[in-house]
Amino acid sequence: MIKIDKSLINNEVLHALSIKSKKVTFQRNEIVVEAGKTCNYIFFVRKGLLRSFYYDRKGKDVTNWFASEEMIITAAQSFFKREPSFLGIEAIEDTVVRAISYEQLEEMFQEYHSLERFGRLIMTEIMMAVGKKAIYLQVKSAEERYHELIKTYPDIFYRAKLGHIAGYLGITQQSLSRIRANTT
Repeated sequence: MIKIDKSLINNEVLHALSIKSKKVTFQRNEIVVEAGKTCNYIFFVRKGLLRSFYYDRKGKDVTNWFASEEMIITAAQSFFKREPSFLGIEAIEDTVVRAISYEQLEEMFQEYHSLERFGRLIMTEIMMAVGKKAIYLQVKSAEERYHELIKTYPDIFYRAKLGHIAGYLGITQQSLSRIRANTT
């Protein structure tokens, strides 16, 4: 989950985003980015909840990321390298985003110097969050990952399916139920 640090957004960045982005609404359960297709947009979530996901070797749907209000989401490798995405993105709730295409983002970087800095800082945040999640899956217990998720995203259990949350945590839904029962 990449939350946008408001201190990164100055008036020039806000102006550029408002001009170049478009408002898009997705319905609950709508596929926003289809796995195997190129991801053409980076999404700034205004309202609602999205998740990125992939299918494991057994064909099981695994949630990779959540993004809610004031967060960003994209299939980064697909978006920046302009190649088919391994990830899909789905609206878990009715969701409103500001969407910026790759071409629009490149134009914005050319036109607004402060936006280049904003883009670099956002990429840094994405890299740190992905690295942190990879390490957490390797070294933290399921209970520790659960508590970290609750601390970061206290209302996730009211908004997302338990199967999606379990997949994000790298555990089965049964293990998640056990952890929740032992925590309350």
